[in-house]
Amino acid sequence: MNQSIQVLDGCTYIEAKKALKVDVMVSGQMLACYINGADKESLIAIYKAKQFEIEELLEQQYAQEQYNSNGEVWLIADDIITY
Repeated sequence: MNQSIQVLDGCTYIEAKKALKVDVMVSGQMLACYINGADKESLIAIYKAKQFEIEELLEQQYAQEQYNSNGEVWLIADDIITY
């Protein structure tokens, strides 16, 4: 596990965003990652099956500073599946 990025266990579906929220610890700071592009059940299944891949994708996104002004990274379900 990379020590600068840690995906915390568990996820929450945020209906208003139509996305799965995953809490992430980045260099000691709590941030949020959102995964969208599928229905709730599919997003949860992807999260459970692809946690390691999600962590790698997040590491890349944060290293390339590809996050919004709130420090959030948005991932698309298909990108996780095909990673």
